[in-house]
Amino acid sequence: MNSTLAALLGSAITAFASLFVVLLQSRLRRRRRERADLQRAYILMLSGALRLTHKAEALRQTRYWRSGLREVGNQLLGGHKPLDPMVLHDWLARDMVTVETAWSEIWTSGDQDGIALANGLMTAFNGVMDAAVKSSGTQEFDAGDEMLVASSRLGEARGQLALHARRVARLGPRDVDLFTDREYGRPAD
Repeated sequence: MNSTLAALLGSAITAFASLFVVLLQSRLRRRRRERADLQRAYILMLSGALRLTHKAEALRQTRYWRSGLREVGNQLLGGHKPLDPMVLHDWLARDMVTVETAWSEIWTSGDQDGIALANGLMTAFNGVMDAAVKSSGTQEFDAGDEMLVASSRLGEARGQLALHARRVARLGPRDVDLFTDREYGRPAD
């Protein structure tokens, strides 16, 4: 009976150890998957905000080039159709969905710093859109322009979020200069 009990006890220990290893591996895989999903959300938010900023600049350029008497004449004579707010909304919404989904992922899975930086990125993006919409369409572009200031703020917000994403993902060097003047193939000054 002792050998049977020892065999059963050995089998039970082996079964529990195997179960523990399987559960541990499952938990590690889930953590890796969650970290990869969060990293993907950071990337989608960074790239989506940049795409939307390009669209804001295109909107601003359109307002500049499609303003004044010439544009009124073109619309009256059928040269250009007026900008349709719903078409504009759909044009922006295609990329906004990506950013909103990524932002939601960061809100549900990110740490406090990541959430604050994602919120800051959205605030900076809203500043870009506000500057683009406020553009009168009659002013030349200059260095003190609201759009340039807002774009610079957005660039800084993107940089901060990117550095945080690198820290969270534990990728390469964590403190890098994203706005460096150096480029591949060009010697440093």
